[in-house]
Amino acid sequence: MAYGMTSRERIRAAFEFREGDRMPIDFSATHNSGINVQAYNRLKKHLGIDTTTYMRDPIPMLASPDLEEGLKVFQMMGGDLLPLPRHRVFGVPAADWQEWKLRDGTTCMVPGGFQPEEKEDGTLELTLLNGLAVLSMPARGHHFNLVSRPLGMIENVGQLQNILPMLRQSGAFSISDEELAVLQSNARSLSEKYNYPLVATGGPLFFSLYQIGQELFGYEKFFTFMGSDPELMHCWLEFLTSTSIKRLGKYLQVLGPYIDVIMMGDDYGLQTSLQMSPEMFRRLFKPYLERVCTAVKGFAPGIKILLHSCGSVAPIIPDFIDVGIDALNPVQITAAGMDPAWLKKEFGREIVFWGGGVRTQSTLVNGTVEEVAAEVRELIKIFKPGGGYIFCPIHDIQEEVPPEKVLAIFDTAKKFSHY
Repeated sequence: MAYGMTSRERIRAAFEFREGDRMPIDFSATHNSGINVQAYNRLKKHLGIDTTTYMRDPIPMLASPDLEEGLKVFQMMGGDLLPLPRHRVFGVPAADWQEWKLRDGTTCMVPGGFQPEEKEDGTLELTLLNGLAVLSMPARGHHFNLVSRPLGMIENVGQLQNILPMLRQSGAFSISDEELAVLQSNARSLSEKYNYPLVATGGPLFFSLYQIGQELFGYEKFFTFMGSDPELMHCWLEFLTSTSIKRLGKYLQVLGPYIDVIMMGDDYGLQTSLQMSPEMFRRLFKPYLERVCTAVKGFAPGIKILLHSCGSVAPIIPDFIDVGIDALNPVQITAAGMDPAWLKKEFGREIVFWGGGVRTQSTLVNGTVEEVAAEVRELIKIFKPGGGYIFCPIHDIQEEVPPEKVLAIFDTAKKFSHY
């Protein structure tokens, strides 16, 4: 047992499947382990902390505790990792911050380019990237959804090939020198001020080979292409892979020295099964995923790759390991075939489990504070032994979760984190 590790040493031990001084904790280090801005405001009020809340990404409407001076809440929750998100999300820079009123009457700071239009029915709508992205929040909603399907008119590979040059020029599949300079400055500042490992969270259109197709073509059309048009699929996946490798090479050349983990997001699972057969995954997506992972490790050999993939993905976890994925999030143990004890026994020495800390769909919403704490204890007991585990809930903490339950999660995680 090692005592008094830094967070960076603790994370390194987890990725080496060693028991450090304690289990690492993720509090809002990624887009999939965060907390809704309204729930976060209530948490801070409960704790007696009067600081400005920042929101950086309009889709999940998550708080950005890393932007707060002193990182007081982050440190109280036991956080071990900080995010390094894109400076531009859907083309909107994280700059010119302005106050914005939330649905519960509290406020947060949002980027100046975040200017949603309110419709007659109370829906909020944002049109970004020259119309490529349309985001919408229903009147009773608490986050935005991408509702545009800019490639929905595509019917064959010829039409796709004709539109690819426009996509290359749109800026959605590239990263500018200007943004890289800002990110380098941010990374340097974080490294000098704090000794926390950094997670590169690219955000939309940054590091995705599967889910991005569903969003841009529309789910039904994309599934149809997967089953009936391999030529179009390989044309599309070659475009994504080549642009991703080019973008990541440019990104990691500048930011590789500062980053410990880089995150990609592709939800291959449903609640009850995979979204496709394992054979289709291996035929269509795995070769391209392997090319991107190999490229990342070539650009920055010390970096670890975190894959966010919700749902029942157990049948292809061996494939994730095979292509070079180092960690899996959110470890959705509520999905079919994702029993936590079996996952730990079967794969716990080959891939880091990052998540699985409390059932956000059920216990966190419907359970008591005591039930939340008990579940956290139970799951830590399963996942923690032998290292290879980073704690966080199964996905983001939503708007309706009261502060007492948030504290039950992280106070319990801290209490039972030590080896």
